[in-house]
Amino acid sequence: MNTNVTLKPFKGDKLFWVRLFAFFAFLIPLIISPRVWISERLFPLVSVFENLPIPSLSVDIALILIFLVSFIIFVFKPSWKFGLPIVLIYVFWVLLDQNRIQPFYFEIIFMVLALTMFRENPKVAKQCILLILVGTYFWSGMHKCNTVFFEKWANGLTKRIPFVPSWMRLTFTYAVPFLEASFGVFLVFTKTRKFGIWLITIMHAIILTTFLIEGYGYVVFPMTLFNVFVLFYLFYNKSFSPKELFSLKHPKAVLFFLIAIIFPFFNFFGLYDHILAFSYFSGKPKYCKVYFSANKDIEALPSHIRYNVRNDQGKYYIDLNEWSGRTIGLLVYPEERVYRNIQKHINGYLDAPNTYLEFY
Repeated sequence: MNTNVTLKPFKGDKLFWVRLFAFFAFLIPLIISPRVWISERLFPLVSVFENLPIPSLSVDIALILIFLVSFIIFVFKPSWKFGLPIVLIYVFWVLLDQNRIQPFYFEIIFMVLALTMFRENPKVAKQCILLILVGTYFWSGMHKCNTVFFEKWANGLTKRIPFVPSWMRLTFTYAVPFLEASFGVFLVFTKTRKFGIWLITIMHAIILTTFLIEGYGYVVFPMTLFNVFVLFYLFYNKSFSPKELFSLKHPKAVLFFLIAIIFPFFNFFGLYDHILAFSYFSGKPKYCKVYFSANKDIEALPSHIRYNVRNDQGKYYIDLNEWSGRTIGLLVYPEERVYRNIQKHINGYLDAPNTYLEFY
């Protein structure tokens, strides 16, 4: 046996391990929440465009199989022949249901796109991956600069560590956005990159430990671990100057600069979605309940929707996150257009709908 050929993916292709871990980072959430990818389910699809054809169960399964087979082959043979189907199928899934736009999905797809576009130029592929990670942590921090986040974070610290002096809790609360944003900035510079990687690792360890204690959020674990792996594996001991990072010599690399660095800024003006802008746990995305003005409307609902109706002091409502969490294992994509689409779906079962939305 020619061992040089056998070991080539391990010795000659440093990005092999990135592709392999990317595959598992997508596969595990897919296994944890399989109903996300099935069209015939108990939570409505929220399509980008109306009247898109809805796939049958057999087509859904075929798409999942093609996606996974293409992805695993892409791990060993990163070419357009296998990378493009991964990206296109995911785009099709998102067009069918915006709730599939989740960070632990689309960040992986962005990286697959970079690894495909620059399969012959590993340095530019790494540049695009680092841009995505810089944008993720910088903007995730900056979007936390708002009163809702400060209020929720301060209340959370008061409940968990009431023994710490209040001035210390408040100081830390107001520092959190700038601390996280600084982690992204640290990744830009060679001299601070190692420090930034360790701070990001510690931050993720705290977050994952909290999720373990609270018993939720397992779907984000693979992506979190993948990010940390990529930072250590590709960038911890490698010099990658700011000039190289922000060099736009390759026109295709501009796409990743826009996605990771420029577009998230427009979220401050309501011109770009919260999740796509890396606005994670920021308090800015609003969640939603659908209230029923007439109690008789409850009886008109099919049983799978009526099961989610709650009563609070005589007011009947459905918490959309509770409904989606129970049926597809994810939170609703937090944009008002999505909530109104789901409200429209509910109203379709009522003779004279008079529902209204309440955000929280």
